[in-house]
Amino acid sequence: MGLCSRRSTPVPLLTKRHRQLRLQWAGEHRDWTMDECKRVAWSDETGFLIRHVDGRVGVRRLPAEQLLPSCTAGHPQAGGGGIILWGMFSWAALGPVDVVEQTMKAAKYLNIIADQLHPYMAFVFPTGNGIFQQDNAHVTRLGLCWSDSRSILMNST
Repeated sequence: MGLCSRRSTPVPLLTKRHRQLRLQWAGEHRDWTMDECKRVAWSDETGFLIRHVDGRVGVRRLPAEQLLPSCTAGHPQAGGGGIILWGMFSWAALGPVDVVEQTMKAAKYLNIIADQLHPYMAFVFPTGNGIFQQDNAHVTRLGLCWSDSRSILMNST
């Protein structure tokens, strides 16, 4: 039949609401000019595993070879740890990168925004016409109030 065992392809987990909001945002901005697109600054974060394999390691062996060094894959206890990097970018310039040594919680996100967002936006958009586009992963009521009080135009996807 031609079927083989394969690992699934990782894709972002989007809810129906996420898809609706992204489609709505794209529809509202489909007529933007290139100059309007250049006014947007983006942020995102990504995690990196340190000394850890998060998938299977395959070996071919005979049943009696189970513990041979060539047939084992060592791993550190407690998973080996990891870090999260948060960064910003725009058409004009790469922004700051913050190392987050723990889970990204809303309070940590707001601290990063407080320390990094305004200086970057002032540098890249000195006339104040920049738009900060966030991924909405860490937005809380506190976060929305914080941004509103500082006059940042923030879009959420």
